[in-house]
Amino acid sequence: PMAAITGTNGKTTTSRLIGRILKMTGKRVGLTTTDGIYIDGERVLKGDMTGPWSARVVLMDPTVEAAVLETARGGILREGLGWDRCDVGCVVNVSADHLGLGGIETVEELAYVKQLVLEVVRDTGTSVLNADDPLVARMVDKAEGKIMYFARSPANEIVRAHVKKGGRAAVVEQGVNGDMLTIYDGDRHIPVTWT
Repeated sequence: PMAAITGTNGKTTTSRLIGRILKMTGKRVGLTTTDGIYIDGERVLKGDMTGPWSARVVLMDPTVEAAVLETARGGILREGLGWDRCDVGCVVNVSADHLGLGGIETVEELAYVKQLVLEVVRDTGTSVLNADDPLVARMVDKAEGKIMYFARSPANEIVRAHVKKGGRAAVVEQGVNGDMLTIYDGDRHIPVTWT
């Protein structure tokens, strides 16, 4: 399995979290982030490794059983993705933090570049979109595979409509002991963990 994570902020944290979860399932994970390439939890190369060259290093390693690729705008603009298809594509958010680089002057242009990660999700895969970010939520029209949203509240209208149609979403719900990360999968309500 291969997951590609992009966005303006939170890519590294999200990529590390997914890599850790996969490692806990017993997989030997290849991970690219802004601080290096990791194979099975050990950093093998240091530096910003979020481009296509780094992705190819992980994907060509015969010992890697799952890949998590932090995918930055710069690499996409310079050389593309470095791979053809992924099982999970996720756009965390899009904001004006990285404008003015690589000819990207507006958040709409930045969103257009980042949506590429969703356009190459396999038919059997999942596109994960931030329903709280209007630019990301609009990417649903270009996203491939099954759609999964995440939001800070189950009251998010996009999430509510999606779940009513049988879709999947991850939300934070208020509970008696605090906030609970919860997954809705059609009719199923799955409490995951307290936050």
